[in-house]
Amino acid sequence: MQKELLSLVPEYLSLGLIVYDKDGYLKYANSIALKMFGGTMRNVYGLNIFNDPNVTLEDKTKLKRGLDVSFETDYDFDRCRELLFPTIISESRKYFVTKVTIMRDAFGNQQGFLLTCEDISEKKIWERKIIDSCDEIKSTQKELGLVLNAGKLISWNYRIDEKMFYKFNDQFKIIGRWSLEFICGCVHPDEREGFIALMNAVIGKQELLENHIVLRVLYPGDEDYRYYDFLFSTREDKKGCVKVIIFIQRDITEDMKYQQDLIDAKNKAEKSDKLKSAFLANMSHEIRTPLNAIVGFSQLLAEVAEPEEKNEYKQLIEANNEILLKLIGDILDLSKIEAGFIDINRQELNLIQLCDELYQSFKQRIKNPRVTLRLINPYAKCVTNFDKHRFTQIFTNFVTNAIKYTEQGEIVMGYECMPGRVRLYVKDTGIGISDEKKSRIFGRFEKLDDFAQGTGLGLSICKAIADSTGGEVGFKSKVNVGSEFWYIGYTNVEFIEKTQSTEVEKEVEVVESYLPIPTLKIENLNILVAEDNDSNFLLIKKMLNDNRLTRAETGAEVVEIVKDHPFDVVFMDIRMPVMNGLEATALIRKFNHTIPIIALTANAFDADKDAALKAGCNYFMTKPVKKLELIEMLSKFC
Repeated sequence: MQKELLSLVPEYLSLGLIVYDKDGYLKYANSIALKMFGGTMRNVYGLNIFNDPNVTLEDKTKLKRGLDVSFETDYDFDRCRELLFPTIISESRKYFVTKVTIMRDAFGNQQGFLLTCEDISEKKIWERKIIDSCDEIKSTQKELGLVLNAGKLISWNYRIDEKMFYKFNDQFKIIGRWSLEFICGCVHPDEREGFIALMNAVIGKQELLENHIVLRVLYPGDEDYRYYDFLFSTREDKKGCVKVIIFIQRDITEDMKYQQDLIDAKNKAEKSDKLKSAFLANMSHEIRTPLNAIVGFSQLLAEVAEPEEKNEYKQLIEANNEILLKLIGDILDLSKIEAGFIDINRQELNLIQLCDELYQSFKQRIKNPRVTLRLINPYAKCVTNFDKHRFTQIFTNFVTNAIKYTEQGEIVMGYECMPGRVRLYVKDTGIGISDEKKSRIFGRFEKLDDFAQGTGLGLSICKAIADSTGGEVGFKSKVNVGSEFWYIGYTNVEFIEKTQSTEVEKEVEVVESYLPIPTLKIENLNILVAEDNDSNFLLIKKMLNDNRLTRAETGAEVVEIVKDHPFDVVFMDIRMPVMNGLEATALIRKFNHTIPIIALTANAFDADKDAALKAGCNYFMTKPVKKLELIEMLSKFC
């Protein structure tokens, strides 16, 4: 019975079992082995192990030396079928784990070989799949690492049960570990509450509109907060609870700066466009105003015979010519500024002589007897290397503004020399500049007083000259006290100081001339002229000298005069102080619908004409005005 049980053991093993005699001939194979190799005892009996092509020469040598061997075989059934027996296995290869043990008797003599083998083909397939999957995972990790590295991305894991953040590098190795409290402390205070609210919402699986958040974060070692975009997702356990929040961090600081730069550039472009549009409208007004006087007085000049009157007209024409040339010069300089190019031609300058010449020129421009001009010329010798035209331009712009905004007191022009630099300055006791306007003072197209004549380019040109010469320009001012504008030029300078500063003071008297009125065809009309420019009013007065003219210098004054006095016609300038002509016309039309109101203005665009007619004007005339056109127009209304 025991012998029968033992004989059944080989058949119930899970392994293939083959017995060879001491010479290597196969004597027995259990059913598992026969199934593995696809043969029968008839066609495998007597096969010699040393003839099996799937056993390596090294293992055969060990067996012949009486050594046990173990090996894994990628068994080639095609060779088996060719050299050993006609196997029925259809696959070309299978994987076997094989062990061959030397069988010995009690005396140690070799009696045969016992071979056990296990078919691990399925295991090998799964093993290969696992290896391939691992390779794919490694490849994917490598690609993700390249993406993270190329995109300068950082991966974070927040493990909820630990309340810890783990930072990973592009090889997905942990390179940092911080608490939730610490990370919250790194987030900008203004955004900290929102970040905590987001964390709670994600953990609570609340529905969110977006799966990313932008935060300003100050990490250890950084000098300032940087902007980061955090893309997040979650990993849940089997119960559906969020266990890990995965963050992908991208530094967008430069993107935010670029975006802000674009916004600033857009705003700047829009502002520049508005300023240029306003500038064009202003240029039309500023050019037509002196042109009106030039054209008008040129016509009148041919009609007068008195030398005194002719001389007055010539002086007015010359004064307005100078204004017009200054405007044109500023516009040309503006074009150079826009092109980023200003000519700087340095030459040797005698500042003592040049400042005296400028002083003599500037004092002729002061028509206000309550204003005194002084020159501080404190050197016995002062020679420097600078562009004469630009030096003159800076001084001219400074002094012109001082004259324009100083109603009484004094204007002081001067310069100071130090080794390697010259400082020009102009001080005045004018109206000063309010704090809210100071930031605009050197801006292009800026006019702090819309009713002061000029382009609004003089000081911006001074700033451009300073930038082009490597100098500095600035000012200090106090409302109702006065202003000081200065320029510092860095250049070689030779100077010798006087023992006492030389001060030149000059008061300029204004002499008012009364001109005879020529005979005109339109007579005895009672005319109200709204005009804040002296030359333009005088021109109308001379053209209509056989009529009674009343002058109003502001829009508000026009309204009050029309209320109290009857007039045959009103000439209305559009741009005036206190109240403009359009507002004044609209107010007059509320109580007087019949009086003819003629818009007489240097604003020459179609939009200006439409606005004037809409406000209640009967007719629209642009400066420069011609005498014949003026008479023809009056004949229609009076």
